[in-house]
Amino acid sequence: MDTQSQLTVDIITKVALGKISITNASKFLNKPRRTIERYLKRYNTNGIQFVVHAIRVKHPRIKYPIQ
Repeated sequence: MDTQSQLTVDIITKVALGKISITNASKFLNKPRRTIERYLKRYNTNGIQFVVHAIRVKHPRIKYPIQ
């Protein structure tokens, strides 16, 4: 996990615990409020894996080239 992802996880964790507000988190991460709300929703369902983009997790439909 890179430093930006780690920072995002730390901030969203603090928002979930009620230590900082969504407004302060959006200013700190330079993201809109709605994005912070989406992160928080995904954090509540997936844990810290919310940072990993879905494309990284999915496997290609065709693993081997067609011959």
